[in-house]
Amino acid sequence: MKYIVIRAPEGEVPILFPRSFLHRYLAGLIRPMPIVSAGFVTIIDGNVRCYGMSAGLKLRSRPDDDEALVRACFSEGTRSSGI
Repeated sequence: MKYIVIRAPEGEVPILFPRSFLHRYLAGLIRPMPIVSAGFVTIIDGNVRCYGMSAGLKLRSRPDDDEALVRACFSEGTRSSGI
């Protein structure tokens, strides 16, 4: 999978999408929100790995920061809502 990280009003948010989409295409749909990083992501046995870069956007992945953001998004769905 590919991903970009945007700076949204509530903070940085990762967006994951298929390899068949260009980073540049998805970035165009999201603008004017700033894109802060981009690359590729794998999730194997629950382990998240962000790596690489987007040549079209000229942005690199930030492995530690981006992996933490992706993990946090997936863990949101497993928390109890208290309802």
